[in-house]
Amino acid sequence: MIIVKDLHKKFEDNHVLRGVNYHIHQGEKIVIVGPSGSGKSTFLRCLNLLETPTGGEIWFDGQLITDPKVNIDKIREHMGMVFQNFNLFNNLSIMDNITLAPVKLKLMSKEEACENALKLLARVGLSEKADAYPSQLSGGQKQRIAIVRSLAMNPRVMLFDEPTSALDPEMVGEVLDVMKELAESGMTMVVVTHEMGFAREVGTKVLFMDEGIIMEENEPAEFFNNPKCERLQDFLSKVL
Repeated sequence: MIIVKDLHKKFEDNHVLRGVNYHIHQGEKIVIVGPSGSGKSTFLRCLNLLETPTGGEIWFDGQLITDPKVNIDKIREHMGMVFQNFNLFNNLSIMDNITLAPVKLKLMSKEEACENALKLLARVGLSEKADAYPSQLSGGQKQRIAIVRSLAMNPRVMLFDEPTSALDPEMVGEVLDVMKELAESGMTMVVVTHEMGFAREVGTKVLFMDEGIIMEENEPAEFFNNPKCERLQDFLSKVL
């Protein structure tokens, strides 16, 4: 579904991504771990061109999306994105946050979008919050709403950029539960996270990034129980 070829990203003198190559297939749950500053979030943000690559190619569903002629907004309709800090519109109700994009992009009528939003809110256990505003919600609830807002577009892939790192520890579980349910439903997911339990339980593949490259990748059991490269062994000894 996504093919990344020789991806580079520089911020002035800082060479953050140094020739990343990777294929993501439909239905996979790719979990990316690694130290801060290793390029994980930059890699994820390049997948939907929130960051413009300095070099390399990204293909999504057979389309070269790094081609300047491509309408990236059309591509993003199929790629849900969940951020660390929720990015909800504070002046809009939860219902309006969820229905805004599908209605504005004419993907659904207002009625269809509202019906779909109510179904999604029930799915994440927040039906009663439709008329609330973001300021009235806990961090965990906001993040569940942010996930619902992405799902309202019926995306083909969901990108998660450290979705639990801004949450109080007791709220992390409620967000991870929604993500697990989403994984079980067959959604293709790419998740940057520090939650090693989630990586072990949900990932089909776990990638270790450091110094702007993928240093190691494997299925979770092998990745955690039998790390090959010394850098990953060192990393896991500190986080597990």
